[in-house]
Amino acid sequence: MLSSILGKAVGKAVGWTVYSIVFLSFACGNSASTPPKVLDHSAEITSGNALIAQVTATLDSEGLAYVEYQSQDSGKFRTPTTPELAAEHVIPIVRLTPSTTYAYIVVSIDDKGNEFRSKEGSFTTGVLPEALSTLQFEHHGRPTSELLLLDHREVEGSVLFMLNQDSKIVWYYISPNPVEGTPHPTTGLVQKANGNILYHLSNPFEMCCIREITPLGEIVDNLDAGAFSGVPHRDLTLLPDGRVLYPAWNYQLIDDSPNGGDAKTLVEGLTLRVWNQQSGLTQEVWNAFDSIGTDVRVDWDTGRVERYPGQITLQETLKPIRWTGANSVQIGPRGNIIVSIVNLSKIISISPDFERVEWTLGGPESTYIFEDPSNKFYRQHSAQQLPNGNILLFDNGRGRPEEEGGEYSRALELVLGDYDLVATKVWEYRHSPDLYAKNRSSAFRLENGNTLLNFVTDPRVVVEVDPEANEVYKVQISGPRMQGSFRAYTVPSVMGETSID
Repeated sequence: MLSSILGKAVGKAVGWTVYSIVFLSFACGNSASTPPKVLDHSAEITSGNALIAQVTATLDSEGLAYVEYQSQDSGKFRTPTTPELAAEHVIPIVRLTPSTTYAYIVVSIDDKGNEFRSKEGSFTTGVLPEALSTLQFEHHGRPTSELLLLDHREVEGSVLFMLNQDSKIVWYYISPNPVEGTPHPTTGLVQKANGNILYHLSNPFEMCCIREITPLGEIVDNLDAGAFSGVPHRDLTLLPDGRVLYPAWNYQLIDDSPNGGDAKTLVEGLTLRVWNQQSGLTQEVWNAFDSIGTDVRVDWDTGRVERYPGQITLQETLKPIRWTGANSVQIGPRGNIIVSIVNLSKIISISPDFERVEWTLGGPESTYIFEDPSNKFYRQHSAQQLPNGNILLFDNGRGRPEEEGGEYSRALELVLGDYDLVATKVWEYRHSPDLYAKNRSSAFRLENGNTLLNFVTDPRVVVEVDPEANEVYKVQISGPRMQGSFRAYTVPSVMGETSID
């Protein structure tokens, strides 16, 4: 059995911290077998990302391989096993902290599962880019999930990043602006089973796209806004068959003269579309113009946008009036679609076949009433239906009347009465003291029953609370380059790496 110690070293870059690392029991595989031997291996940090390394390994015969790696403060991990037999392997290493030295070994495997463990090597990660190095994190407690996935709005381009349970950045991706000099924030996103991330990217005046990236930062798919795919807006989610469901803006001319408006009024309304990434095609599956009707409106004369995509007709003669737009779309427990329509302070449930609106909650013409005014919500985000049928949402509280408590934000869970059609509060979380997040923000129920919230305030506050609304974890994020955020999510890994106890 081999034992070795990687001693303390001095980093080449100013401010790097390099730790003493001890590996024990790096032993060869079963002596009765002949797994492929690791002849040589090396590691380097990838160009363009300080927290991604790659290990190149050469075996004496074809086999599979994986890498174990650790630092003193960041824990010990192993990569997934390579998918194919080969004599040469290039294995990416992720979930790394900045300015840290890691020790690693390569483990080769034959087709019977016998292993050979290499001698150890080491590599040192780089420093974070300025967009992240200028952020300050003040935290207490630990999140119950392995990783938090967050977005951060930047002048040069929005940043996606992950925090580990010690509130340290262990992964990031800087999303380049599609139009130079014009910031394009990221909004809704989802991680696929393979670790790839789908996210929406746009600017209110320069619409863009839905993109898919690998955990290594490679763009592998892109859906542009336009006449054929609509104008993706705010959110997206995966259907059970893997297709992408997303809200989009659609533009229609209506005759608004019966309501005192113009005979030709260009209206920006909500549609739902499905993107089949295999075929590259999209289709509209639901339309608010047909299902809700433009007579259901709030502040009809406000919210005009200055520009919208050049592919849309009539743009030279009319400016659209914003009527409905979704800031979240989620799949309910029956396969129904839960849509948050922020303009109307309304949540709707659409049948799984997209044929009808099953019910509406809040806003004008609500199916459910609020006998207690304090149960009402205003300009909500991230609405979801829980397995028990309750509705959980982030109640921004924008425009909440003083008699109902004024403008403050909270997570709110409502039970919907099937017989009396009354919506009743069964749970809430309010930060102490109250926080007011005027826009964006999120609240998601975790599998363990806790709730993760993101308050888009200054400083930004991300908090996990238990079912009794006690804080399990809280981090306040601030910095001179803060431009806001959208949501906070939990993810199990960056790209399938696992922790070794």
